Amino acid sequence: MSLTFTSVRLADLFEVESGEFHATHELDPGEVPLISCGAVEDGLIGYFDVPQGFRHHNCVTVAYNGSWPLLAKYHPYDFGAKDDVAVLTPRYPMRDSTLLYVAAVLSLMAWRYSYYRKTFRARVRNTLIPIPMNAEKVDETAIESLAVPEAGAVTPVRRVISGLPSSANQWKRFPIADLFKVARGDFHSLADLDPGPYMTVSRVITDNGVVGYFDRPEGAVVYPAGTITISTLGGDAFVHMDEFIASDNVMILLPTEPISVTTLLFVALMLNHQKWRYSYGRQCYRAKFMATELWLPVQQQKGSDALDEPYMRSIVERGGYWPVIEARLSAAANAAT
Repeated sequence: MSLTFTSVRLADLFEVESGEFHATHELDPGEVPLISCGAVEDGLIGYFDVPQGFRHHNCVTVAYNGSWPLLAKYHPYDFGAKDDVAVLTPRYPMRDSTLLYVAAVLSLMAWRYSYYRKTFRARVRNTLIPIPMNAEKVDETAIESLAVPEAGAVTPVRRVISGLPSSANQWKRFPIADLFKVARGDFHSLADLDPGPYMTVSRVITDNGVVGYFDRPEGAVVYPAGTITISTLGGDAFVHMDEFIASDNVMILLPTEPISVTTLLFVALMLNHQKWRYSYGRQCYRAKFMATELWLPVQQQKGSDALDEPYMRSIVERGGYWPVIEARLSAAANAAT
């Protein structure tokens, strides 16, 4: 099915207003989720007693600042909003699939902004998005043909994390060079590559950085599984569980000592908490990145500080995506035997 897309200003489709609350101490604890500009957990920062007149429903929020300005989330439930997000209320009833589409398109445009170049209400209002139109309204049937996921797939489930071990360990600051040898990828243009068997990583911020499968160009290194890559575009860190080749706008973090996959995932999490430092206008090249330091848990072993890998594993295993990762690791182990 061939679709025609029209560039439409957000303010023509939505009422664009800022959230009502500046600080959480303005509210008492309660049952209504409060949304901020965070990039994880749908922007959720907690549950509060949000007055009825300040609740929103079936709206999209757009981050003004934080680690990923313009990041958009669809909320098919009652919520309150902080003033560091815009709340997009449809000017007429829209389907879940349409609102999910709008959130996805905005999030793919987030490279335009950074911690240093924030977006604000006026910019959000005037942002143009490509969308199928039918006369004066969005062609929602056309959007549904794009196989947009159902709203239930993005609705957060309130979880209580229990059994987290109390850590008697300490945390220590590690320069990145103490843990990893940092290399750059080996070729520049993907257009020069032929299709082939090698998973190929470039600087994109989606699909774990993977842009396809190609033949290995002459002189390119095949990097091993159990490696972290960093996109120079926005500092995004990805853990790879398969061999791969990489373009020269990617940094490759090779552990100086053997460490577990769960430790790599924990390190990637800590690196992603620092990616606000980088953007399209301030890219994450090696010289800048080598100044990175990480706080990691350690325990005493033979009179010296060693990474507390069991503790980091206990944290990673409580993440919502752990069952998927565990299944992937089991499949890889079975394939190797």
